[in-house]
Amino acid sequence: MVDQKKNDEIDLIDLLLKVVRTFRANFWLIILFFFLGSALGLAYFYTSKKVFENKMIVSSEILTESYTKTMFENANRYRREGNGRLLAAQFHISEKAAMEIVSLTVEPLTKTEAEDLKESKSLLITVQVFDEQILPELQRGLISYLENNEFAKIRVEHKRTYMKHMLASVEKEIKDLEEFKLRIFRGDFFQSAKGNVMFDPTIVNSKILELKDRKIGYENNLQIVSGIQVIDGFTKFENPSKPKLFSSLLAGSLAGLFIVGLAITFNSIRKLLTMAEATK
Repeated sequence: MVDQKKNDEIDLIDLLLKVVRTFRANFWLIILFFFLGSALGLAYFYTSKKVFENKMIVSSEILTESYTKTMFENANRYRREGNGRLLAAQFHISEKAAMEIVSLTVEPLTKTEAEDLKESKSLLITVQVFDEQILPELQRGLISYLENNEFAKIRVEHKRTYMKHMLASVEKEIKDLEEFKLRIFRGDFFQSAKGNVMFDPTIVNSKILELKDRKIGYENNLQIVSGIQVIDGFTKFENPSKPKLFSSLLAGSLAGLFIVGLAITFNSIRKLLTMAEATK
């Protein structure tokens, strides 16, 4: 048992010595391929087309994350197929701008436990483009695309109609209460009631204030009712999101080491086969 353990230790030491000898014998070859791979990675970084990532935050009471994501999946498919004409027609942008789009994604801006059972109202739209000069045109096109689809247009119109009806109803209630308040101040109400009603006139003022607050809310909602509101548009950045210099250098150097490793392994196998042939 002890002899077996010693033999295993000797085999491991011999294996380690062989690795060290192989590394030393091919040291300059390994260094050469390491720097050659790094140089290729550097060349790739400077010659490849730069990709810029930009984000836009929008809010929508109409369009949900799942629905918007499906719409963008169709757009991404057009882009993968190189169909700039259909993509340009979909977003109402130029075909040249459409071909500068790399990808489009959408996700909820925040996702808390309370929102697990409902769709997020704020969406984060992320685009990757080759040319940041198209961002203003692309932003206008995306908003137009999201607002003018049939689903959103119908829902927006329904919401606008609802707000108008509620606003008219509240205005009528305020008018009626104002007239009622005037009758109280003139004493007409108490005369008609012949003093048999116990009533606090301040309740009318409180109700009028409450209805006016609701009226302001409906007016504000009516002004901003639409499919999409832009919270923060696309912003241009100086540095591309990819490729990264460090990542390019690392990938190139690892590729160089992988190639030299294959070459050394192939050379070792060839030597073993030659030795096997010589012993026959």
